[in-house]
Amino acid sequence: MEDIFFFILIILSINDMNVNGLNKFNQDYMDLKYTNSLRGIFVWLIILSHHNSYYKNYHYLYTKIIYCLNQKIVSLFLFYSGYGIFESLKAKGTNYAKTLPKKALILYIKFLIIIFLFFLSNLLLNLKYNIIRYLLSMIFISDIGNSNWFAFTIIIFYIYSYISFIYIKSINRHFLGVININIIIIIHIYFIYNFFYPKKMYAIDNSLCFVLGFYYSLLKKYFDRILMKNDIHYFSISSLMIAIYFYLYINIFKSISANLLSNCSFCIIIIIISMKIRFNNQFLLFLNSHSFSIYLLQRIVMSFIRYKNLFKKNEFIRLFFEFITIISFSCIFDKYIKIDKLFSQKNNKTIWVLSLMRKQKYLKIKDSI
Repeated sequence: MEDIFFFILIILSINDMNVNGLNKFNQDYMDLKYTNSLRGIFVWLIILSHHNSYYKNYHYLYTKIIYCLNQKIVSLFLFYSGYGIFESLKAKGTNYAKTLPKKALILYIKFLIIIFLFFLSNLLLNLKYNIIRYLLSMIFISDIGNSNWFAFTIIIFYIYSYISFIYIKSINRHFLGVININIIIIIHIYFIYNFFYPKKMYAIDNSLCFVLGFYYSLLKKYFDRILMKNDIHYFSISSLMIAIYFYLYINIFKSISANLLSNCSFCIIIIIISMKIRFNNQFLLFLNSHSFSIYLLQRIVMSFIRYKNLFKKNEFIRLFFEFITIISFSCIFDKYIKIDKLFSQKNNKTIWVLSLMRKQKYLKIKDSI
């Protein structure tokens, strides 16, 4: 029954899909509205993946697909994040780099609010975690049933990007920032691999996808020139990338390098597909617009349904209800939790008060002189 819902999501996703003909390509395949649509597909795949972690229904078709994809479902988010950050850095320079710590702080505050919501949810479900575990979850060392590694990765990578580019003033030297972020993330992978492996392996196996986004932004024009020359070039390189992917995929359990690189090759394959096939519909754009909240809030809904045994006899209704509730919960959260407004110069009364206090202090000092 759950496969029916899976196919419904596919039908919704391919609405308004456009496939190019011979020797025709999407020149704007990396535009935000098209990349956001692609990410929308992976948002609902993430929901299905976490849903299956509660019920282990491996006899369904969609669960077999998700099992094969595994952490690759998330890899595209990190790739596009890295690409988008570097595109903004190229356009705005250090002015954009200065905004990255604020972006990281906004996400972190949202993360803390979601931890509090998990605390309330766990109380309702009588799931007991000690206070130490809650405190450790706030610094990403432990968890309380939430998938905190994704928030940790996005937040810490914003900080790494800031460190890598804040002192690079010239556009012509942006490649130095790419080298910086590359080195920092390799150190990040080495640290987690050596101190937390294998428990936290899932926290690093997509890390290189973020760096790949920077490299792709740097080299995109050369990549496009080769692939979009004609269909012979396109399908030859596509076949080569697919062969590389499967070679790496069958070795992911033998080598950490194969695991990391297979995720990167998966991103490249999706990007190559997007050169020919365009996804662009409101359903996918809507899902992506709430992706961060969906990812972090979904387990609250899933846990509640699981522990209360709701719709136990009807798997389709259970999955449908779960999906709609997660989306609704995320929309409500995003509507009322407007952390970014706290940092707005126009709306931030705290900043205005502090500015006035500094001004009054200056006048007092001036008068005393």
